[in-house]
Amino acid sequence: MLLILDNSVKKDDPLSFTKDIIKSLKKYKIPYKVVNKIKNIDDIEKKIKGIIVTGSSLKLSKKEHFEKFSFIVYYLNKLNVPVYGICFGCQFLNIIYGGILKDNKKFICEDIDFSVYDPMCPLLKNITTTNFRYCFSDIVIPNKKTDVCVFASIMVNNKKLDCGFEFEKNRVYGSLFHPEYYVDTQILFKNFYEICKKW
Repeated sequence: MLLILDNSVKKDDPLSFTKDIIKSLKKYKIPYKVVNKIKNIDDIEKKIKGIIVTGSSLKLSKKEHFEKFSFIVYYLNKLNVPVYGICFGCQFLNIIYGGILKDNKKFICEDIDFSVYDPMCPLLKNITTTNFRYCFSDIVIPNKKTDVCVFASIMVNNKKLDCGFEFEKNRVYGSLFHPEYYVDTQILFKNFYEICKKW
């Protein structure tokens, strides 16, 4: 089972894509539970093999009230399982792992091909396209003094932007791209679940 930490600011938050994540998991028959606040999960805790931290309209480069996402910290501390952060989720993990965010001022909402990627990254196993959907404005800059690895990058306005991260070897991943957006890229959820089952 995967625990989905839903960061939707409101119902049908256009940047959380939670419904699309759920459709992707159903497609691969992956069991899941969605939470958006701290709840007692003692009855399912042993079944949880991994965590997905969704996107959001929240901007971490602006002042936000901590209670909006304190539940993320709670579950990350409570469960020692693999984690995959998508867009906002990736930005959140980057901060936890000592990185910083740079406000791009403008939203990048488009389909972009990887300029460079690591085909050996287990999250990218058996992908048939490197063209993913992006919708972000905060650029992730990981802490170079840590063991964070970059597994994918894109070019935006002739500048290289890192977009796929392994924050912790074989366990904690993040992407600025949304694999749930297109049928051809949803295989990343299957790959993540395979990583979780080996943990």
